[in-house]
Parts: sequence; structure tokens; C-alpha cells
Amino acid sequence: MSQRPQSSAYRIFGTLITVMWIFLKLAARNLLRNKRRSAITFIAIGLGLVLVLFFYGFIQGVDKQFTDNFIKAQTGHIQIHARGYQEKARLMPLDIAINDYQSVVQELTELPSVKDVFPRLRFPVIVSTGSKSLGVLGLGFDPQAERDGVIATKIAQGEYLSDKPGYALIGAQLAQDLKVSVGDILTLVATTAKGALNSIDVEITGIFATGYSQIDNSVLALALPDAQRLLRMSGQVTEITLMLTDADQADSVAQIIRERFSDDGLEAQTWKELGAAIFELLAARRQLMAVISFVVILIAALGIVNTMLMSVFERVREIGTLMALGMTPGEIRLVFLLESAILGAAGGIVGTALGGAMLKYFSVVGITITQASQFVNVPMGTTFYAAFSWGTLGMFFVLAQVVAVLAALYPAYIASKQEPVQALRHV
Repeated sequence: MSQRPQSSAYRIFGTLITVMWIFLKLAARNLLRNKRRSAITFIAIGLGLVLVLFFYGFIQGVDKQFTDNFIKAQTGHIQIHARGYQEKARLMPLDIAINDYQSVVQELTELPSVKDVFPRLRFPVIVSTGSKSLGVLGLGFDPQAERDGVIATKIAQGEYLSDKPGYALIGAQLAQDLKVSVGDILTLVATTAKGALNSIDVEITGIFATGYSQIDNSVLALALPDAQRLLRMSGQVTEITLMLTDADQADSVAQIIRERFSDDGLEAQTWKELGAAIFELLAARRQLMAVISFVVILIAALGIVNTMLMSVFERVREIGTLMALGMTPGEIRLVFLLESAILGAAGGIVGTALGGAMLKYFSVVGITITQASQFVNVPMGTTFYAAFSWGTLGMFFVLAQVVAVLAALYPAYIASKQEPVQALRHV
């Protein structure tokens, strides 16, 4: 007795599969009647999906690349300053500094999710070769702690900084502007925290080429003790940069730092806060991309609507015949929806395959745009990579099906509302 309901369910399911297969064959046969029109719609869906996929993946890749570079080259995940420094950060004030920074660094290394801690000194400095002088950005840092940093990994000539005092690294473009090379002596002149002038001589031990014009054009880097000696700021730094094991933990770690070091006159900003204006521009670009994608999808949808409506008007007598033979309005709608679904599936498969292949290729090879970072003051580099993920391909394939079916709703409704008698008389 228990097997009868189960066998009955199997029979019902088998009947449904058979009926759906019949409707699918009918829908496919109808599409093949006008191969040119179906091919045009199929190509429109495929090309539209390729364009949307490529631009979406490329924008996603560039945004991620920019964010990673921005964090690594400029802000870190969290920056800590003396209270009031960030409000005047553009002026690089030396009188608002972190005192006894070494004890602060020691405490920060014990916090959860903290991977690296980098004390730094940023300051304006005049670099003189004897015949030419330029005002540049001076960066005092710990060479050993930042051996994996942007500058350390991009030494184009010479060597990286060692523990020996009296040496400096210089950007490639800045070296060209000053007409200097490895081994040349530079005189650094800077204003100390108390307003006095001081100078030291350093030898160029290496020239770096990071690919970021704002760094290569204007940065001179030297060991932190040399920078402190020049500025007469022993035991002081202007910032402490933190790198975390997970960028998403920046907010929670920053809150811990604010609570723990509030009485010491320190404040913390995350990479999102430090780059708020830039990330607003990225968000606006993503919104523009969404508008472009919507337009492309709308064009593809209108193509489907046009194809299905023309099919309805050309097959009025056929629809009337099918209704006269007993096909219900719901079944008529189902046939037209299946036709559109087949077009969407075919276009989706081709579009996803081609778009995915393009994304995979450019995620490895990238697109090189020489001097791209000179147009905006952000660390962009010159080679841009797309973002490839199977999830993205699946999402857009499903989107193609949804758009195709939704676009066919109105034509299917028109087809199902035909009166059999009038349809049979249609010429």
C-alpha cells in the first residue's frame, strides 16, 4: 500500500517531464523558423553579456588593485598620529608628534590582528646637489621593518638601505630631475620642529621605481635615525602605520587603539577614513558602471521583446489553430516564455564563455596604460588587472535568463489573449 502513492508521484513527475519536453521542442522549432531574427537576438544577448561582464570584472579588478596599492603605498590599514595632526596633515607639522614612540610600537604589536607596525617621519625637505635644488617629501622609516614595502621591492638601481647612517633612497623621476645617480652626495635642508634650519649630507645608495608617479617624482627616503637627526626629533615620529592580517578588522582594531591610547593624546584613522574622498569617487564610478550595464541590459531586453512580438503577429493564425485544438492560454504563454528562455540560455552561455575568457586573460596579463598614474594623485601603477570569479559568471548567466523571461512576459500575454475564431480569420 505504501508504494502506490510513491509510484503515482513518479508517474505524475514523468508526465510533467514529458509535457515540458514537448513544449521545449515546440519552442525550439518555432525559433528555427526565422533563423535570422533569432540569431540577431541571440547575438545581441551574447554581446551585451560580454560587454557587461568585461566592464564589471575590469572595474572590480581595478578597484581592488587600487585599494590594495593605496593601503600598501600610502595609508596602511590604520594610521596613528598625535591628536590634532590629521587636521594639518597636508602641512606635515613636526610640532605635533608622537613621543616615546618605541613604547607605543611595543604595545601595538600585542594587539589582535596586527601584523606589522611601522614608525615613520614625514617632512618637507629641500634637496640640493650643489647646482640644483628641489623641495620634496622626506620619509624617515625603519628599513629593516619595511623590507617588503613598496619602495624596498622596487629598487631599480643600486641597493636598499642598510643600518649604516648617511644614506638615502630616491625616486627614479626625482633622480632624473636632479640629474643624480647612485653614489652622488645630496645635501638635505629642513626646518626642525622648533623652527630652526638644519642640514645633513647623505649618499644615494639606491633609486626606486614604484610605478606610482606621486612617489617616484617627489619622495626621498632615509633611515629613521637619520631623519630624526636632521629634524632634531630624537624618540619622536609623526605617524605609526599598522598592517593587519585582515583589512576588514581595521574598524575594530582602530576602536581598541582609541580607547587604549586616548589618555596619551593619540588618535587613529582607518584606511577608509584616510581615503574617504577617493573612495567616494570609486563609488561614483561604480554607480556609472551600473547605469551603463542597465542600458546594455535594456537594449538586449528590447531586442527580445521585439523578436517575440514580431513572432506573435506572424503566428496569429497558428496560435488560433493551437487554441482551437485545445491548447490553453497558459500553455500558449508557456511556449513563448520557453522560446525566450532558450534565446537567453543560448546567448547567456556564449556571452558568459566569451566574457569569462576575456576576464581570465586580462586577470593574468592585464592592460598596460603607460603613465596612467600621472593623471590622478593615486597609486594606480601602469598595468591594470581584471577580476575573475566563477561566482560573477554564474550571477550574470542567471541574470541573462531572468531578463530574457521577463522581456517575454508582455509578448506572451498578447499571444495568450488571441481569440481563436478571430485568429483563424487573420490574414
